[in-house]
Amino acid sequence: MVSQLAWLDHDEQQRRRVMRVIDQFRDEGTIDELGLGSIRDTFAGLLLPGLSTLHTRARYMLFIPWLVKASAAEAQTSAKLAPLLRKKEYALIDSLLAGGETQGVIGGTARNKLQRLPSGMFWSATAHYGLRLHRKSISSTLRLAYDARRFNSRSDASDDPGARLDGALDGFDPRLPEAPPALLESATFTLSPHEAAYLRERICTTQDSSLFPWLFELGIDEDAPFLWDHVGLSSLAGPLVETVDHGRRFSIAMHGATILYNLLLARAKSDDERIDTYSGSWDDWEAEIGSKDILGPWDLEAFWRLVHHNNPRVAPTTVTFVNTWLSEVSASRAGAASASAQNLIRTREIQLKGHRARLGTNVAGVNSWLGQSGSQLSYNWPVAVRILRDIIDGCEN
Repeated sequence: MVSQLAWLDHDEQQRRRVMRVIDQFRDEGTIDELGLGSIRDTFAGLLLPGLSTLHTRARYMLFIPWLVKASAAEAQTSAKLAPLLRKKEYALIDSLLAGGETQGVIGGTARNKLQRLPSGMFWSATAHYGLRLHRKSISSTLRLAYDARRFNSRSDASDDPGARLDGALDGFDPRLPEAPPALLESATFTLSPHEAAYLRERICTTQDSSLFPWLFELGIDEDAPFLWDHVGLSSLAGPLVETVDHGRRFSIAMHGATILYNLLLARAKSDDERIDTYSGSWDDWEAEIGSKDILGPWDLEAFWRLVHHNNPRVAPTTVTFVNTWLSEVSASRAGAASASAQNLIRTREIQLKGHRARLGTNVAGVNSWLGQSGSQLSYNWPVAVRILRDIIDGCEN
């Protein structure tokens, strides 16, 4: 029911705060320095599938199909498809700014110098959530839509009634909402009730075993820094309860490895301020591990069964590193990280990067370090907060 879709807070200050959190996770904090990305992505795919740290606002999932369809309709030749789409994506930036949008506009600063366009960022999501009927590339879809438009135009002009019974598909869901007429003049991220209901239905239908249906029903807790901190988590039922718990334990346990990596870099750079910062973070993390009993009741065999069942490509070296780290944490006493734990982090980076490892002999890499590499794994929770809020707000309009 739409009436159940609620936010705990709707004010603009909260809106800006969420966007700042997304920016934080999208920048240096998302770097996978210790090779945990395969496990991180496994849990993101189970809990909040289809999202990316590059995603900012939900309406981009409609903007992109609209622009592709418009490009296919207007292009005079197939060679002009890609340039026309790029031109429209640049025009969308100006249109959003003209509409008063400032938060989440991709290319809002770079404008027509933007290299990585929104279509590339959201293309996978449009297939993931069933807005596209196939997994073809952007260029292939442009050509498919272009050919469909030409075929349907010829069929409309045909004297044969049978030729007009079934139009050629352009690759997109036929139920896709129509683009507003002034899309490239003055646009906003505000979803109409019809657009929001469509996105909600598509996401819940295609990802019915994820957290999305539960979140749409219960609402988003934007004060929760991680999904397991959601105020209504106790109402979650079924297999996702165990999945969330495994993801929570892994995130918290491996956060210590990231903190230690940064602490070792701070020492290598003789950065006293950050040495103090990460030493304090290490102490806080140790306290959290103990107070929340992260390792004690954790069924690691069940954890690895879940991971390997959903991602058999997780490297054996990653499994070894994680298990060794967890053993170090279990055996360690409160205080400074042990020499063996520090050596494990150094060895892991060298294993992954070779001569480029900062904790190896890469002095230039140490000097270029900006003060943070990696952060606690969130499985795209901050992104989900932003995207789902857009959709929920649209449903309640």
